[in-house]
Amino acid sequence: MADPITDADREAVRRLHAEGKSRNAIARETGRSAATVSKIAAEQGLAFSGGARVAAATQARTADATARRERLADDALDGALAQVERVVEAESARDARDYATAARALTEVHAKVAELARHTSGGSAGGMLDRLADALLGPPGGDTDGG
Repeated sequence: MADPITDADREAVRRLHAEGKSRNAIARETGRSAATVSKIAAEQGLAFSGGARVAAATQARTADATARRERLADDALDGALAQVERVVEAESARDARDYATAARALTEVHAKVAELARHTSGGSAGGMLDRLADALLGPPGGDTDGG
């Protein structure tokens, strides 16, 4: 069972909050749990603004990731189109095949990133990156090009 909250705990939380310390920093400094610090702060009408900062940072990272996915998809499609043009101008059948293979791979990247973008609306960044890696690389040990 936790030690009872003392007047010294209340004063420390009030003082450290006034200094702009976060809830977790106050918990570390006072040796009390974050939940206890939150309880003391609520009793005193104090609030921590970190949640708003974290939400804004998360929203900014999400917007940035969305823009990067869009750029990746656009770059892959542009690359695929460039490879198709090279197929037409290829000097040998082998070069044409290589360009066509590259075009196919880039088209698949475009399609997978576009599909990922449709299915990624929120969630953790780590989960999104895992899904992107799975989409681009295919299943572990799997043959993704059929030959």
